[in-house]
Amino acid sequence: MIDRKKLLSNTERVSQNTLSRYIDMIGDHALQFLVLGGVVLFIFYPLFCVFLRSFHSADGFTFSQYAKVITEESTALWRSVFVGSFTSVLCTILSVVFSLFISTRRGWQKIIFTALLIVIMVSPPFVSSIAYIQLYGRRGWITYNLLHLNIMPYNQWGIIAMQTISFVPINALMLNGLLAKIDRSVINSARDLGAKAKDILKDVVLPALKPGIIVCLLLTFVRSLADYGTPAIIGGRFRTLASQIYIQFMGAGNIDKAAAMNMFLLVPSLILFFIYRHFMKKMNSNSSSRRQDAHLNLPLHKSGVIGWLIMGIGLLYSLIMTLQYSSIFLSAINRTGSKIFSFTTEYIEKVFTYNASTLYRSLLYAFIVSIIGSLFAVIFSYYVERRKVRFGSVFDCIATLPYMIPGTCFGIGFILAFNSAPLKITGTALILIINMLFKQLPTTTKMCAASLSQIHVAQENSARDLGAGRLAVIKDVILPGMRPAMLTCFIYNFTSSMTTAGAILFLVAPKTLLAVFKLFDATYTGEYGVASVIASLIIIVVLLVEGLVFLLTSYLEKHNVSGTRTYQKELW
Repeated sequence: MIDRKKLLSNTERVSQNTLSRYIDMIGDHALQFLVLGGVVLFIFYPLFCVFLRSFHSADGFTFSQYAKVITEESTALWRSVFVGSFTSVLCTILSVVFSLFISTRRGWQKIIFTALLIVIMVSPPFVSSIAYIQLYGRRGWITYNLLHLNIMPYNQWGIIAMQTISFVPINALMLNGLLAKIDRSVINSARDLGAKAKDILKDVVLPALKPGIIVCLLLTFVRSLADYGTPAIIGGRFRTLASQIYIQFMGAGNIDKAAAMNMFLLVPSLILFFIYRHFMKKMNSNSSSRRQDAHLNLPLHKSGVIGWLIMGIGLLYSLIMTLQYSSIFLSAINRTGSKIFSFTTEYIEKVFTYNASTLYRSLLYAFIVSIIGSLFAVIFSYYVERRKVRFGSVFDCIATLPYMIPGTCFGIGFILAFNSAPLKITGTALILIINMLFKQLPTTTKMCAASLSQIHVAQENSARDLGAGRLAVIKDVILPGMRPAMLTCFIYNFTSSMTTAGAILFLVAPKTLLAVFKLFDATYTGEYGVASVIASLIIIVVLLVEGLVFLLTSYLEKHNVSGTRTYQKELW
């Protein structure tokens, strides 16, 4: 006899399992569509809108805007190329020198110089410009008060100098990572064969850095092209194309011409982007797969003239940076125009009286971007790297674009894309949060992709064999295994959100003003004391948050959370 109750119970169980599988499949597809669709909607679509708008006029489709740019802005275009070329060469040389200098330090020396790099990394934009004016301006502490010189600092050489020293930290840290992956057995073999330190430096170390040097050249050139804050503040009458875009859009309100001008920055940036991807792959393939000792055992004092030059330039750059950031903190409490130090709390009171809300708002937005952005990066990397979704390489390429495109282009693209129904979000906090999230997505996805490789696919297969659905695998296997990477992404997102300025200066509204906008406004209008206070507060807040995350990662390391030690080393 057939037990009908038991048969009905089994049938119901099968039906429930089938329904659960369908719900899980639908949820998985919905999450995949949300993540991949978000990349297309908030990265590709704004850039496409800028491209279309560059051919727009009152009469319809036209190339007239491009003709205007060529005839009216050719000087600014060539000035951008001139500044970018000089900056990229000087900055790359300085980055290689300083990375070699740091990698050959030990103990407290390495800690001090690395800490200096971290302070520079977390500092907001325009800090170099403020310090440059305070130290070397017409009434600068060094040029006027110390050397009794009255020089005009507002020219192309000021722009090149400030861009050069400002772009060094990111390049130096990347080159340090490459130096740490040089196979130490090659260096030891050369030393055993009688090679001197200068020969090892010339024949082993520098050739291994070649792909990284090319990447530094490309990235620095693109950053210089896209930088409009430095030329606007210390360029004087020397205008670059990026600063002219800001004037055309914010001052003249000529969106069509600003879009066409952006295309002159976007096209070379995209070309350099694909060259950059090629050399990044080459750089990763040429380096050792396992991380070596962070110290490069290469005594510079025994490397001849080159070694002594590296030590001298490294110390000089450290001194300049120390003076620069000391002047920022001192300017926050020193009365402007005084020949000697005159303590005042005037600027601090002014900031907390009129601009405190912008700092609180920046903190709130940064925390939101850090949390959502880290989760988004993990899920995106999972679908592209592990699940191998269709056209995954295309989505990955699109997601990497914000790393190279100019901030002016990304900001104007958001205005053109989301200024009308059904996605009218301009003037809201949402557009700022989304813009910051996707602007920082390229770096966070690469962090997550590296972490994902440490989670063996067998763990996912085991979970699936035990009945876990696709969403359960993400929740119970992927997210816990990616916890260290998410902490790294969190701190990167937070730091970048507090210090970003490229795109959001085009998107802020009176009710959504951020601290970095007030910093630019105060610097542009000559309120250097107020600007120094805002810059100092941003630096202190970011360092405090980074310190808390460091303590958290140390706690997780003590409790044997997998992968935390690796990511703590990568972060610091």
